[in-house]
Amino acid sequence: MLLSTRTPICVFTLFKMKSSTFVMLLLVTSATSDNAVDVVVDSKGGYVVNIAGKQWFKSADTFLVSNGEQLSVQQGNLVVSSIVNSSGTDPTGTYIQHNISYTSKTGNTMMMGIIKVYSTGVVVFAQEFPNGLQGSNIKGDLLVSTSFPSFVLEEDKTFPRGVVSFQGDQGGVDTKTGVFGENSESSGLCRVTLHNKTVAPSHGGFDAFVPQPDGTIKEFPKHYCDCTGTEHCKQWAYTAQTTLEQCQATCASLSCACYDFRGGSGGSSTIGTGVIGSGPVVVFSSDLSSSVVISAYNNFMVSSQDIVNNSISYGLMNTVESIPSQSRLETVLVVSSGINKAMTDWGDVLLAQYGKSRNAYKRDFAMQNLGYSTDNGAYYYYNTEPGKTYEQTLYDVKAYADSMNIPYKYVLLDSWWYYKGTGNGVAVWDAMPSVFPDGLEAVLQHTGWPAQLHNRFWALNTPYSTKNGGKYNFIYDNSSCTCPDDQQFWDDLIGNKTKVGMFMYEQDWLNDEFDKMKWLTTNFTAARTWLLQMNSGAMKNNATIQYCMSHVRHLLQSVECHAMTNARASRDYHPGNTQWNIGTTSILAHALGYGASKDNYWSTPVQNGSKWGNTTMEPHNALESAVQAFSTGPVAVSDMINGSNVSLILRACDAAGRLLTPDRHMTEIDSVFLSMSGLGHGPVGEVWHTYSNISGVLYGYVLVPMLNDSYSLTLAELGYPQDVNMFAMDYTDSSPTKFNNGAPLMISACNLSDFHQYTLSPILSNGFAVLGEKSKWVSVSSQRFVSIEVEDDTVKAVLSGPTHEMVTVSFVTPDNKVITGRCEMPATMVASASGVKCM
Repeated sequence: MLLSTRTPICVFTLFKMKSSTFVMLLLVTSATSDNAVDVVVDSKGGYVVNIAGKQWFKSADTFLVSNGEQLSVQQGNLVVSSIVNSSGTDPTGTYIQHNISYTSKTGNTMMMGIIKVYSTGVVVFAQEFPNGLQGSNIKGDLLVSTSFPSFVLEEDKTFPRGVVSFQGDQGGVDTKTGVFGENSESSGLCRVTLHNKTVAPSHGGFDAFVPQPDGTIKEFPKHYCDCTGTEHCKQWAYTAQTTLEQCQATCASLSCACYDFRGGSGGSSTIGTGVIGSGPVVVFSSDLSSSVVISAYNNFMVSSQDIVNNSISYGLMNTVESIPSQSRLETVLVVSSGINKAMTDWGDVLLAQYGKSRNAYKRDFAMQNLGYSTDNGAYYYYNTEPGKTYEQTLYDVKAYADSMNIPYKYVLLDSWWYYKGTGNGVAVWDAMPSVFPDGLEAVLQHTGWPAQLHNRFWALNTPYSTKNGGKYNFIYDNSSCTCPDDQQFWDDLIGNKTKVGMFMYEQDWLNDEFDKMKWLTTNFTAARTWLLQMNSGAMKNNATIQYCMSHVRHLLQSVECHAMTNARASRDYHPGNTQWNIGTTSILAHALGYGASKDNYWSTPVQNGSKWGNTTMEPHNALESAVQAFSTGPVAVSDMINGSNVSLILRACDAAGRLLTPDRHMTEIDSVFLSMSGLGHGPVGEVWHTYSNISGVLYGYVLVPMLNDSYSLTLAELGYPQDVNMFAMDYTDSSPTKFNNGAPLMISACNLSDFHQYTLSPILSNGFAVLGEKSKWVSVSSQRFVSIEVEDDTVKAVLSGPTHEMVTVSFVTPDNKVITGRCEMPATMVASASGVKCM
C-alpha cells in the first residue's frame, strides 16, 4: 500500500484478518517534488519510508512493555489485528492516515500505531493507548519500553547517507556526526560502575565484563552490569562513546566492579540514546539534496530513542511506570535538504504546532543589552574583593564600569547569593545578609541593573514545603532532592523576585533535578507539568527563563514554554577552555527559537586573584568575544575591576550597551558535516556563517575559529546565489577581496589565536559596497543600520545610536577604493566617489 503526498488514484480492497473484515486503501501516485515522501505499508503492518521514490527507512520491530512483560510483533505475542486508512486536513496540511491496531494474543487492544503522511513533507507517527498501559517500566538495558516507529539501521553502499545526532547536556554539546547505518564495531557505548558486580541478561546488545581478584576479566556475553535498573544508573561512574579497549582501561584506572559495552554496529556509536542521548537525528544524502529530521513530537520529557538489535526505536522512556488512557506519544519525520535548512524546517513544524515564534526570544532584555556575569568561570564567582562583601564588590564593579564607559545594563547573579540546604540544594531563594547586608533590592537599585537570578535543584529541607512547615506542595519520593508540584509556588517564587528587579529566572541544574527525582522519571506527566508550571509563573510575572544544564529533551519541551528565551549552548566557561564551540548547538537553538548562551568570558588574558589561581589565563579573549556577539544570545563579561579590555567589549555593542547582533544564529556550515562524515568535500575545522538583512540585502559573516588546512569557500556552501558578487574582509585586514562564483574565498589554516572573521558585503547595483563598522564584530547590523538606499552614484545609510555617539563606517567605491566617514548619532551617511558626508 503506497501512501503519498499528492492526490491519489484510489483503489479499495477488502480482505480479512483474524475474522475481521476491513478496507485497505491503495494509493497510486508519483512524486510532485524532488523530496516528496511516501510510506509503503504491507498487510502485516510493516512499513517503508521512501523519498523521491527511493527507500530511506525500513521498519523494524514494534514492541511494548505491559505489567513488566515485553510484547513484540517479532516474538509473536503482539499481533497486528487491523489496518484502517483515512484522509483529511488539519493545520499542518492535507494528510493520509494509516491506523495499525496492536492486540495481545488474548485479544486485548494494547496500542494503536498511527502514521499520518502530509502533503507538506511531514510524517507523524503516533503511539496511542486507548486503555493506557500499566507496568510499562522495565528493569534492564532497554532504554525504551515502547517502540513505534522503529527503523533498521543498515548501510547502503550504493546510497551513502550521513547522520547528525543532537545529544548531550548544555544544548547538545555531545552532538555526533557519522555515516548512517555504518558498522563501527571498534567504537560503542561504554558504562562503568564501581560498586555492583551483578550482571543480568541484555536485550539491548550489551556484553558485561567483571574484573576478577586474580587480575583477569570474566566476560558475560549478552549481559549488562545490573546497576539500578534505570537508564540513567545512579552508580555509573563513567559513560562514553569509546572503544572496548579504552573502556577496559578506564575500568582499571577506576578500580571498577563491572563494565559493559555495546558495539557500534548499525551506527549506534553516532546516534544518541536514552535520557541524555535522545534528540533530533538528521539523516542526509551525500549531495545534501535530501535530508530527514526525526524527533519526538509531543510528551518530550518521557520520549526516548534507543538502538535495539541494529535498529533505532522511538518510544516511552523505560523508567515511566504507566501511561494514562487515551495518551499519545508522537514522533515526527520532516523531509527537507541540507543540515541547517532541514533543522530549520523541522523547527518550523514544532514551533507551529505549539504556537511559539522563532524570533520572540529577541525581545528579551538580555538578548538586546550588554550584561555583567558572576557565573562559573567569572572573576567574582564565589570570590569578592579582599575584605569586602559581594554588595560592596558589585558597587565597585559598577563604579569601575562607569569610569571606563563600559555600558553594562544588567547583572547575572549565580548561586552564591542564596541559602543552601541538604545535598547543597537551594533551601531558601533569598539573599543571605552576609552577601547583601542591605538586601537584594537595594543592590539592584544602587547599581541600576535588573538581574538574571540563578537557581538550582531543591533541598529536602526547604522550608517552602508543607512537609517542613511551609505552604507549598513538594514531592518526596526517597530521592536526594525534592521538586515543587504547586502552581502557586512558582507564581509566588518568581513574582517575589520580579518585584525587586529580576527580569530573568535562570533554572540551572536541570539535568540533576530531572535525573535525581524519581517522580520526574517515573510519572508520565510530572516532568512536563514541572516545566509548564515554571513557565506559567514566569509568564504571569513578565519574566523570562534561561535553561542551563539541560538535556536535549528539555529544549524540545521549550516549544511549549514561551517564557523560555535562551539556553546554554556550551559547557561552563573557565578561562582558557574550549566551551566557545557553539556552532553546532546553535543549529538546534535556531531551529527551536531560543538564544544560544555561550556563558561569560574574560576580556583580558591575565586576571590574578580569582579563585582559579594566578596561573589561570584566557589566551583567546578575542575569539570568546566574537562568539558571544554572533550567538544572538546573551553577551556578558566577567572581568575583575581594573581588568577590562574596553575596546574588545565594545565590539559587541553600541555606546549605550545595545547589542549589535546578526539576524540569525551563527551556525556550522553544511559542508563541515560532509567532511566530518567522510561523504563529501568540506573544510576540516570550524566554519560558521550568519547574516544581517538590511533593506532586503544580506550582509554575511563567516567565523573560522580553527582550520587544519587552507580551504576555498564557495558561495554555494553559504547558500548564496551563484550570480552574487561580494567583497570579503577579514577583521584584521585593511582592504577587502572579491568573492564570487569565479573567485572563492581563500581561507588560510588557523588556530584559536589567529582565527578569521570575515564580513561579506554584496556589491550593490551601482557598484558600491558597505563594509560597515570595522570596530564591531557585526559590522552591518540591523540595530545600527535602519536602511541602506542605493541611488545612481551614491549610497545612503540611515544609522541609529545613542545621542552623540560617534560612529565610523566604511564603504567601497565602484573603482575599489575604501572610503570612511565618521558621524555623530543619529545620522544619515551618504557615500559617493568623492567621500562620505554626514547628514
